[in-house]
Amino acid sequence: MPEAKSAVKKRLNMLIFVIVAGAIIYFAVRNFDAFIRVLIVAIGFGAVVIIHEFGHFVVAKLSGIKVEAFSIGFPPTLLGIQRTETGIHFRVLPKLFAKEQQQADDRAGEKGERRTLTSQVVQKLARKKKYKGSDTEYRIGAIPFGGFVKMLGQEDAGPAEETDDPRSFSNKPILIRIAVVAAGVIFNAISAVLIFMVVFLIGVDLPPAVVGSVRPNSPAHRAGLRPGDRLVEVNGEKFVDFTSLPLAAALSPEGEAVSLVVEHADKTTDELEIIAEESPGMNLRTFGVYQAETLTVAQLSGPEDIAQLYDTTGLRPADVVTGFDGRCVESVHQLTELINESLQPQGVLTVERTEAQTRAKKIVDVKLPLYLDAVQDDFKTGYELAHIYSIVPRLKIISTKDKTQPASFKDRFVEWRDKIRGKSPRDETGPFLEVGDIIVKIADTDYPTYSQLRALTEGHENKAMPITVLRRMADGSESLITVTKIPKRQPGSDRVVIDIFPALDAEHPVVADTINLENGPGPLEIPQGATIVAVDGAQVSNFYDIMRIIRKNRGQRISLDYRLGEDGGGVGLVIGADDDYITTEADFAPPVPAGFVPTAYVPFEYLKEPYKAAGAAAAIKMGLKKTSMFIVQTYITLRRLISREVSPKTLVGPVGIVTMSYRIVSSQSLTYYVYFLGLISSVIAVMNLLPLPIVDGGVIILLIVEKIKGSPLSRAAQEILGYAGLVFILALFLWLTYNDILNLLFG
Repeated sequence: MPEAKSAVKKRLNMLIFVIVAGAIIYFAVRNFDAFIRVLIVAIGFGAVVIIHEFGHFVVAKLSGIKVEAFSIGFPPTLLGIQRTETGIHFRVLPKLFAKEQQQADDRAGEKGERRTLTSQVVQKLARKKKYKGSDTEYRIGAIPFGGFVKMLGQEDAGPAEETDDPRSFSNKPILIRIAVVAAGVIFNAISAVLIFMVVFLIGVDLPPAVVGSVRPNSPAHRAGLRPGDRLVEVNGEKFVDFTSLPLAAALSPEGEAVSLVVEHADKTTDELEIIAEESPGMNLRTFGVYQAETLTVAQLSGPEDIAQLYDTTGLRPADVVTGFDGRCVESVHQLTELINESLQPQGVLTVERTEAQTRAKKIVDVKLPLYLDAVQDDFKTGYELAHIYSIVPRLKIISTKDKTQPASFKDRFVEWRDKIRGKSPRDETGPFLEVGDIIVKIADTDYPTYSQLRALTEGHENKAMPITVLRRMADGSESLITVTKIPKRQPGSDRVVIDIFPALDAEHPVVADTINLENGPGPLEIPQGATIVAVDGAQVSNFYDIMRIIRKNRGQRISLDYRLGEDGGGVGLVIGADDDYITTEADFAPPVPAGFVPTAYVPFEYLKEPYKAAGAAAAIKMGLKKTSMFIVQTYITLRRLISREVSPKTLVGPVGIVTMSYRIVSSQSLTYYVYFLGLISSVIAVMNLLPLPIVDGGVIILLIVEKIKGSPLSRAAQEILGYAGLVFILALFLWLTYNDILNLLFG
C-alpha cells in the first residue's frame, strides 16, 4: 500500500513538472522577447538575494561552520551537486526520482561507492582521481527569485536540533555567529557599492534634477520654481538627479524646510527654502513638481501599442516634435503654451521622422484633436473647476469603457468582489455611454459640472444613477439618450467611479453653470442651459470663439448675448488688463487605462542625461555616496512610517518590485536595470537589519541577549519568537502583495 501511494505521488509530481515545464516552453516560444525579459528580471533579482546568502556562506565556511546546503533559487530542487570521496554526486529532480536515486545509492554503497542513476558517467571519470568529500550540497531551485544557506545547528524558525558537532553554528562563539549573520547585510552593502561603481564607470542615463512643470499653489510654485529650472544642490548635496527632489520632500521632517540651489534658464542661481506639504489624495509630502520631458515620442514595448499610437495620433515612436501650427518648438513647456494659446479644436504637429530601413529623415505634419480640461490642477484642493470668466461649459465624454473588448481581469476581479459582498452588478443597463456624448443631466441635476459629477457619483455608490446624454446620431441629428450607471468604489481607494473620462464641451457654447471666482469678479448672470450667441457684437459658434474675443479685449468692457429657448438676454463684463479669468486649458487627450476606448494621447520620453564618473576613484566615490544615500533614505522612510508621517500604502512589495523590474527591462537600458538592482541591494541590506525575529537583525539581537545573559533563551521562548516572527513576516508579505496588486490593477 505505501508503495502504491508512493507511485501515485511520483506520477502526480511528474505530471505537475511536465505541465509547468510545458507552460514555460510554450510561453518562451510564443513570447520570446517577454520570456527573455522575465529571465533577466529573475536572474537580476535572484542575484541580489544570492549575494546576501553568499555572504553568510563565505563567513560560515571561513569560521569552520558546516554548511549543509547552498541553494540558488528556492525549492523544489531541480539539481543538487555534492563532491564525495569517490566523485561528484548529482541529484536531479529529487522529488520525482528520490526512490530510484536512493536504490542506486544503496547498491553503490554495497560496493563502497556512492553513485546515482544520473551521475554514473561523471563518477566513472572521477575514479581516476581521489576526491575529498564536501559538507555542502550546491542546489539549483525551481523558483529563481532568491536563495538560501542551510548551516548545521541553525534554523530560521525556532531553535535548531542540539548537536555535539564542533562545526555546528550553535556551538561557535557568539561573536563568530554575529559575524556570520551580519555578513549577508555587509555583502549587500558592498555589492551595492560595486554595482554603482561599475554603472558609473560605464555611464548611465538618469533623469536630471530639472523641473518639468509646477502644480499651481504648490510649495514649489509659491517659492518661485518654474519649468526648466535645474536643481544643482539639495540639502547641501551636489550629486543629485530628479529622484533626489521627491525623496527630500517626502523624507523631510514635518514643517522643516529643504534647502535648494536653483539654476534658472538664464544661468542665474537662487538659494531657496521650501517646506514640503501633503496634497489631497497623496500619501506623501511633496514640493509639487513633475519630471521634465523631451519632444521625442516615447518608445513603446509592444506592437499593439505602437499600432494604437499610430491609429489614434498618426505618430510613431522616436518621432521628434519640431513645430506646432507652423511655429517652431524647442521644449515641451513651449509646446504646452502654444497649444493653450491656439484656442482651436485641433492642432498640427510637425515632426521629424527617421525611416527605420533607410535611416532617412523626413518632415511629417500630423493633425491631432485638442480638448479643454474640465478641471484645473490645484495642489491645495486637488482640483478647481475650470471656467471661462466664471462660465463653466457642459461635460463631454472623451473616453469610456470599450464594450467591444472582453472583460479585463480588473473588471472580473471587481465583479467577483461585489458578488461575494452581495452588491449590485457593475455594468450599466440599457444603452451604453459612448465617446462624444454630452452630459445634460445626472439624476435630478441638470447640466452637472465636474464637482457635481463627483458628488453625485459618490452619493450613488452601488446604486443606480441615471445619466442623460446628448448624442450625435449616424444621420447627423442629435438625440437624448438615458443610460443607467452603477458607481463603484475602486479597491484600496477613496474614489467612486463610473469609468468615464470627461472634458469640456467646447464645440457648443452652452452654459452649464457660472461660479464665484476667488479674488475675482462675481459670476456672470447667465441662466443655466443658455446658449451664448454673440460676444462684443460678433457672432460665436463655440467657446474657442468666446475665449479668443475675451483675450483680445483685455482691459476693455465687452457685452455677451445669450439665448434660452425663445428668450434672450445679455450681460456686460470688464476684462482685467492683467487677467482674462480663463483657467481652462487646451491639451492633448489624456492617457486611459487598458479596456477603455483609446484616446489621441501623445507619450513623450522623459528627459535623461548621462551620469558618468571621470575615473575609477570618482566611480568609487559615487558608488559609496549612492549606496549611503539609499541606505539612509530607507532608514528615514521606516522612521517616518512608524511616526505615521509616511503612509504604508506607499510601500512596494515583491510583486511591485518584480513589476517595476520588468517595466525597466522592457523600456530602459540594461545598465539602468543594473542601477536599479544596486538600489534594491541597498534596501535589502537595511531591511535585513531590522530587529525582527527570523531576519538577520532579530537573530543578532538574540545573540546579543545571549551574550549579556550568559546563556541562550529557553527553547520555548525561541520557538515563540521564531514562529511569531514568521507569522508577522508572512502577514506583511501578504499585505504588501495585496497592495501591489491593487496598485497594478487600479493605479
